[in-house]
This record gives sequence, C-alpha cells and structure tokens, in this order.
Amino acid sequence: MTGKNRRPAGLTDPETAHMHVRGTNAVRKNQELDRETYKEVRVRQRAIGRELKRMYDGVANEPVPQDFLDLLKQIDKEKAEGGVNQS
Repeated sequence: MTGKNRRPAGLTDPETAHMHVRGTNAVRKNQELDRETYKEVRVRQRAIGRELKRMYDGVANEPVPQDFLDLLKQIDKEKAEGGVNQS
C-alpha cells in the first residue's frame, strides 16, 4: 500500500471491504448495519401488511351488488328448471 488514500489490493469498494478484512471492526460494523437493515425491512413489511389487511377488510365488508345477486338468482333458477347445461 502506497500513499495516504490507497486501499490494499482487492479493497476497492468500501461496501465490500468487510468481506476481505475478517476479524476487524469492519465486520462488526457491517453486521450491525445488516441488523439495522433487517429491522427497517421488517418495519416496512409490517406496515404494508397492515395496509393490505385494512384494504381487504374494507372490500370484504362491502355489500354484494344487487345486479350480482340478481344474476346468481337467475342462474339458480335456470339450474332448477334444467335450462343450464350442468357439465
């Protein structure tokens, strides 16, 4: 290593430096970042899950449109009369 700002061979990317320097503070620092990143991801996942549940609950609690109920009644009536091919 020569010069003040030079890194050892193979350590050109600060993001991957921890992979090459085992047993140093760099490894511990990266593990702490990984834990923090994991926590952040989990917080986001929970927020997304809550929002999806809220949306699903809203849709599930909506009444069935009358047109759809009428269509179902018509199908049931035709089945009972034998007018619909039951394959």
